[in-house]
Amino acid sequence: MTTARGFDHDVYAGYLNAHLLASEAGLRAFKSAKATWAGSPHEQTMRLLIAHIAADRRDLASLIDQLGYRESFLKLWLTNAARVAGTFNPVNILRLRQRPSTQLELDTLTGMVRAKLSMWEALIAVQPRDPRLVLSGLQELEARAHTQIELIQSISRDSVEERFLEHDPRAGAGR
Repeated sequence: MTTARGFDHDVYAGYLNAHLLASEAGLRAFKSAKATWAGSPHEQTMRLLIAHIAADRRDLASLIDQLGYRESFLKLWLTNAARVAGTFNPVNILRLRQRPSTQLELDTLTGMVRAKLSMWEALIAVQPRDPRLVLSGLQELEARAHTQIELIQSISRDSVEERFLEHDPRAGAGR
């Protein structure tokens, strides 16, 4: 016989708050990466990604509030620390596109969005037991994360030659 169990609200709220904290760092990372793509054909895609990431963060904060949970004091303190740390991006310090660090930066951004996607998938899985969650809204957020991953990967694919192929210093000179 299976007994019905209630939610461990401390764990549930803590999980969502941890993702909210990570979303602040993620938003800062995307804003920092925008400088890498300034003046390139991918600048507009990066701006779109930043808008999506910011919207996801707002949606998560609203979801936490709708569920009746509050942001923890520690989370607020850590968010402020993440804001400061996020302005410094150790992955691609020089903001150069013709470096392996640029690929690492794209890989890191993809990983951040994949972590967020995993959260939406976990909430979709728990939704049948938590009627406070709206399945269609979660599915929309899940689809948005898939789109974000595809956009990041398209930047990577479209700019791979810029990073990994040799550059002829004479190209364009005297032509």
